[in-house]
Amino acid sequence: MKTEKLKAQTLEEVAKDWGIDYQVFKIKNDLIDTIKQHCDENEISQRKLASMVEGLTQDRVSKIFSGQVGHMTIDKLVEILSALNIKINLKAKAA
Repeated sequence: MKTEKLKAQTLEEVAKDWGIDYQVFKIKNDLIDTIKQHCDENEISQRKLASMVEGLTQDRVSKIFSGQVGHMTIDKLVEILSALNIKINLKAKAA
């Protein structure tokens, strides 16, 4: 049986492989990391988080927490952050 080693990939490489715009992928990933960290630090369960945001289910929270960023829009992630009383600062600059 032949076994292949998995190659570690950067977020940019993952986004390219999945056919996703890197900037959108990075923003979503950063917002999700902030949400997960806040929930861990404040002992907020996935079910509790889902109950804090209209239209959000525990299943969707579980998917985004497991890295399935395609299941959530940036707008919804900002709405979740607002429900957690977390302010975000987004800046744009030319490449």
